[in-house]
Amino acid sequence: MKVDFMIIGAQKCGTTTLFDILADHPSIVRCSKKEPHFFSLSKDWKSDLPEYEKLFHQRQGALYFEASTSYTFYPLRNLRIWEDIFDYNPNMKFIYLVRNPIDRIVSSYMHIYQRGYTNLPIAKAIVQDRMFIDLSRYYTQIRPYVRKFGRNNVLIIDFDDFNHHRKMVLQTVAEFLGIDFGEFHNYEGLHSNVTVGGYKRHIKFDDPSIVLRALRKFWPSAWNRITDNSKRSFTEKPELPIECKEMIVNMLELEIDELQKLMNQDLGHWKLLESKELKSQPE
Repeated sequence: MKVDFMIIGAQKCGTTTLFDILADHPSIVRCSKKEPHFFSLSKDWKSDLPEYEKLFHQRQGALYFEASTSYTFYPLRNLRIWEDIFDYNPNMKFIYLVRNPIDRIVSSYMHIYQRGYTNLPIAKAIVQDRMFIDLSRYYTQIRPYVRKFGRNNVLIIDFDDFNHHRKMVLQTVAEFLGIDFGEFHNYEGLHSNVTVGGYKRHIKFDDPSIVLRALRKFWPSAWNRITDNSKRSFTEKPELPIECKEMIVNMLELEIDELQKLMNQDLGHWKLLESKELKSQPE
């Protein structure tokens, strides 16, 4: 078997929701781990390939897929990741979701804060950690895949379209993958991995000790009390200061211009919204 297609990002753009919808399609077999991060973390992917293949329940005639957003973490992961994936399967197809960069960055911060990767307030975190901007350079992230695999093998989806016109988007996805749209079920209104009102366990419990693993298995109520992370949850989205929004737009303006050419879709509102907001501020 070979993986036929991948959802490769962008982080906090609806990838988990799309993964869950696709995983329910009878023609598709999902990876047992939504994000195995195989090609971004493996030091020798060819030698490690048998372990990767074990993550898929093999079924004749099915399409296999996974959804590692780290495949578009350039340059923070494997610097030749598209080359490695091409060597693995030159016919690979990719789905890449994009979102208003300000909204994506806010959602990303919430996720990272909830998981315990940062204790900084949002404005300081965004300035100090290049990841927030780098992962929002959508054109920079997806262009190497387009160049290597061809535009026809890369489907770019706007997060807002996915949320508000889901049937239309899934019809496009079905055509892209060559599957029957009619076999999608219960896809309207599904929103996985929400940040506001959601719950995420702290990273310090990702690899618990033997004692904690036993507690999790035999005394789950105690495990839940010990690992309670509700104090880091959000009841509403944090508000970015206007100067941070201006910084994001200034740093990503050229990226947005190039991406809308690639998508043949107007994304000017990603900039115009902020321009109006900036003009409303006192001089």
